[in-house]
Amino acid sequence: MALVVTAPPAALSHAAIMEAEVTQAIRLHAFYETGEPMSQAQVFIYAPDDPAQVWGQGIADMQGRYEFIPDAIAGRWSVQVRQAGHGVMAHLDIGADAPVMTISSTPDTWAQRALMVALVAWGALGTALFARSRKGKQDASA
Repeated sequence: MALVVTAPPAALSHAAIMEAEVTQAIRLHAFYETGEPMSQAQVFIYAPDDPAQVWGQGIADMQGRYEFIPDAIAGRWSVQVRQAGHGVMAHLDIGADAPVMTISSTPDTWAQRALMVALVAWGALGTALFARSRKGKQDASA
């Protein structure tokens, strides 16, 4: 829906024109588990017709919010938000005639969370054991 407004012409001046369009914007809110917003985080948007190329990018505001208007391309849009080594990816399914449906990017079950914790612990244990094995060896060049 487009709206065109014109002012009555005045002598020796230009008419003013304004266009307004009603759209459906996507509003994002990125924050950490603590509730702290991901202030000034980088935002990368990928369209469904070319998911390997960045369609758009920007910076979230101080509250971790970002808004964009996707092209009229139906399919799965992907949005990535990154800040200081932390990041999250979410997917948005946009249908030709359907409303936007957000798919959560956080683990939904305790089993998924437990698996992530176990993997991090396993990595930390492996790193500690590697460092310990290197500590016992003396430098041959000394």
